This record gives sequence, structure tokens and C-alpha cells, in this order.
Amino acid sequence: MKRKVPVILSMLLAAGITAPALTVEAAPAFNPYKTIQAEAKFGDSGVEVTTEASGAKVVSSIDKGDYFFVKDVNFSEGLSKIAISAKAEGPAVIEVRKGGADGEVLGNIKLSNTNGEYKDFSAAMKNVEGKDTIAFVGAGGTVSIDYWSAVAAQTTEPQPEEPQPENPQPETPENPTTTLNPYDTVEAESAQDKYFAADLSKNGVNYLGIKANGYIVFKDVDFSNGAAGLVANAKSDRPNTSLELHIDSLDSQALTSVKIKSMSAFGESAQEFTSDITGKHDVYLVAKTGTVNLDSWYITPATTTTPEEPKPENPVVTDPYSDFQAEAANVKEAATDATADDATYTSIKANGYIAFKDVDLTKGISGVMLNAKSAAPNTTVDVRVDGVDGQSLGTVKIMSMGAFKSTAVKIDSTVSGKHDLYFVVTNGVADIDTLKVLPGKTTPDPVDPDPVTPDPVNPDPVNPDPVNPDPVVTEGLNVRYQINSWGTGYTVDFFVDNKSGSTTNSWTVKVRKDQVSIDDSWCVNIKEEGDYYVITPLDWNSHIENGKSIQFGIIGTGSIGNTLDVSVQ
Repeated sequence: MKRKVPVILSMLLAAGITAPALTVEAAPAFNPYKTIQAEAKFGDSGVEVTTEASGAKVVSSIDKGDYFFVKDVNFSEGLSKIAISAKAEGPAVIEVRKGGADGEVLGNIKLSNTNGEYKDFSAAMKNVEGKDTIAFVGAGGTVSIDYWSAVAAQTTEPQPEEPQPENPQPETPENPTTTLNPYDTVEAESAQDKYFAADLSKNGVNYLGIKANGYIVFKDVDFSNGAAGLVANAKSDRPNTSLELHIDSLDSQALTSVKIKSMSAFGESAQEFTSDITGKHDVYLVAKTGTVNLDSWYITPATTTTPEEPKPENPVVTDPYSDFQAEAANVKEAATDATADDATYTSIKANGYIAFKDVDLTKGISGVMLNAKSAAPNTTVDVRVDGVDGQSLGTVKIMSMGAFKSTAVKIDSTVSGKHDLYFVVTNGVADIDTLKVLPGKTTPDPVDPDPVTPDPVNPDPVNPDPVNPDPVVTEGLNVRYQINSWGTGYTVDFFVDNKSGSTTNSWTVKVRKDQVSIDDSWCVNIKEEGDYYVITPLDWNSHIENGKSIQFGIIGTGSIGNTLDVSVQ
């Protein structure tokens, strides 16, 4: 195909036809002193642009000999160092070259195995001035690069320790001479020195935007009460962004690193740590992986009770198998207590959570029921154990958008004993009133009298409260139900009463399939037979003593009638 081009061109010229002029677009000029995404490249060989699970686009599969390059990089302030955010599958080296992939080597960035995470690496470089092409060339190992930035020639990393002309903003002259109390809220914009950090304001909030690898410095911070944790009121521009705490020097080992959890609104992110620090020190706060928008920060003291310790007053949930209030949570992140129509509940934003400590799950767990509502469809709450990033036991879909309704998720887990339970909103905003764990193994109590409240446990079948005025009774067993419908979905609570005069060790409930659509259930097994759903108990709730009742439920989508044809045997 390439050989035909001159022939065609000769024919055009012979015919007196002039070929249209080609337009060549110049490459955009890049400012290397700001964060530059790796995919903003001008050319490459052997690499790929892929999207990580976090949504970040990266240049991946950089093996030996592979490269990408950026044209018209404006090194107006020279070059002393280049930093990259990258991950490597083992020891690896990236060569930084001037002029192209075969150009002069400016420096080598050495990487170690990052175990699947993106980490920051940097290396000193030969100086470059003016506009030039920069190439990142694989020299060994396999590397993925998220972004990169350069440090100017006339600045060095320990720069904030010297009064720089670029930081004429010590607009808080009292700070250099006043000891700073870190146990009270410290406003970020009061920092004495700032590097790759800008004062910003939005919606009445003044804060600092600290670029990746940028930092701010606070002088004469008085750690007379020690330090046990760092709390940052912040948000970030990408996942896995963190804020490191260094003491007295940027080159010192980080005392701790706080993962910034919120990407949409300012919220508190905290990290506990152990240190014997005391006395006056300078504090360096360094942004890692992405931009940290920092409103304020404070230190939790080591010698006094932290604000979270009074939570013995929020007693540990003693009986998770009965309803307990969401506002009694021991930990809340992006969650606030609210009151409406005399009901107190906890409203949790997307990616926020509430946690209950030392929950006694000696009866196991077969499900979780929430009395909740949401302002948007498809709101989901993930149930996790022993940490906000812990094992997911199941996801509750909140069906009601108007009034508080019960909804549940069936859980298949062998978890027992004492554990921390986290309820993480993964989509939407969830308003949760009460919660309850459904037991997972036989004990005398799982025949829980909790659901048998005065309304549903009405022994008089003629009572109009139960939706089913004419329950089917077989062999002394009676089944009742209550329908909670909100138009696009519903839950149905079933109650099996034993009035046979003796203990029963098994039971079966049948419901017509043309009357309900079962998406999920709790405390039962369900299978289909012909026109019916056949519902049978788990091991622990097959046994019903005379005069006792058990409860189970189903969740469905769509509409449902006011009555059901249901039988028990």
C-alpha cells in the first residue's frame, strides 16, 4: 500500500491537480512542575493505556525497551528531580531521557515491588532548560505509571526550611512566634511554608489544595501531651490519596499516613499511631498519590482520653438480635443524626458508614434487617465485619423512598463470637432508624419474641390488623403475614404460630408464584414447585414450641396485592 502513494501523487501532478496542504498540529506545551498524567503523552512504543479499578487511567505494561514520550515540556525553571506515581511487579528501572527514547539519559528511577499499589518514586536528574522532549523508557521489570512531575533546578526538597522568595505569604506573622496547639483544630491555610500548595475557597470554606508530593509546614508545634492520632478534615481528587505526617524534616520517616476517604465533600479521616514524641517540633504534612484539599487538622493526645473514648456511654450493643438504634453507633463517618416526625435516625452519605464495636454474635448471623429509607433509588448498604475495608457479608438494598420500611439481606456466613460490624453506604444516601441481626444457629432464643409484637402476634384471626383475615391452619399451625409495599417494591413478614398443643419440629409454607416475586429472603430456604414457592426453615427455626411463633420474610420488586393465598403444614 505504501508504494502506491508516489504513483497516485505522480498521477495527480500530471493531471495538474495540486494536493491539499497537510495541517500539522503542534504538541501542547506542558508545565512539568505540576502533576502531569502519564496518558497525556505524544507518542509511545510497546505500552498500553488502561483503566484501573479506581477509575484512574495509567500507562501500563512498560517492559524493557518500551517507552512513552512527551514533547514541548517547558523546563523554564530547570530540572533537579523527577517523581513518578507507579506500581511495579518487582524490582524495576525507568530511564528518563532527553530528546526522545534514544536520547541522553538524565537519570534512572529505581522501583521496588509495590504489591499492586501505586507508590511514589523519584530520582535526581541532570539539568534541562527550556522546552524539550522527555521520554520514560523501561530498562528492566514491568511498570505502570499514573502520573509524573518535576522539581525545578533552583529548589531542593528541604526548601521549606529556608525562607523562599516564592513563599512571601507568611500572612500569619503571629504563628512563627506563637507556640501552636495541635490538640485544637488547626486551619490549613495558617501554614508558615507551602510547597505546591495553593489557598483556595469554595462555598464559604477556605482550604489549601496540596498537589501530589507537595507539602505544608507548621513551626513550633507543642506536643506536650504526646500524639496518638492524626485527624484531617479533607477531601481528595482521586482514590488512595493520603496525607503523611513528618516531624522536623521532610526527609524524616513518616510518623503516620492518613488515607483521605472523601472525594466529594469535606469529611474527617483519621489514623491512630504510636509515638513517644513530646516537646516542640515542626510538622510537615505531605500529599501523596493525588491532590489533598485540606481544610483543617488536629492531633489526638496520648496522655488524655481521645474524643472517641467516652463511647462507653454509647454502650456496646448487648443484644444484636433485637432492634438497636443506628444513632447508638460507636463510630460514624460522613453520618449525622437527624430527627423527623418524632423519629431519630442516622443519615449516611455515599461512602460513609457507621460501626458497632464488639457485637456479640454467639448465635451466628443469617441475615441483617434495616428499618430504613432513602432519597434516591438503588441505595445500597454493605455489611462488613471487623473494618471499613473488612470482609463483606452481604448488601442490603433499601427499597423505600418515602417512609421507613424494613428490608433485609440473607447472609451465608459462619461468623460468630465478638466482632465489629460496619454498615457502609456504597450508593446513595441511607437514612437508617434501627438495625437487627438475624441469628444463624439454634439456641433457645432465636424463636425470638422480638418480632412477636402486640400487633402481629394477635391470636385472634378475626382481627383486621393482620392482612390475612382467613389464614390456612394445618395440623395446629397457623401462618399470618404483613405486607409493606411502596409501589415499586415490597417486603412481606410471615409469622408461623404453633397452636397444636405440642412441639413441632418442621413446617412448610406455600405461596402462589403469581401473587409474589421473591428477590431475596431471610431465615428460610426457598425453592419453586409448579405454581408455588415452597418455603422451609433453617436448622435453628424448624423447632417451634407450643404457643410460640417464628418469623421470616421476603423481599420483592414491582407491585403486590393486599392479600395472598398462603398455606402452612
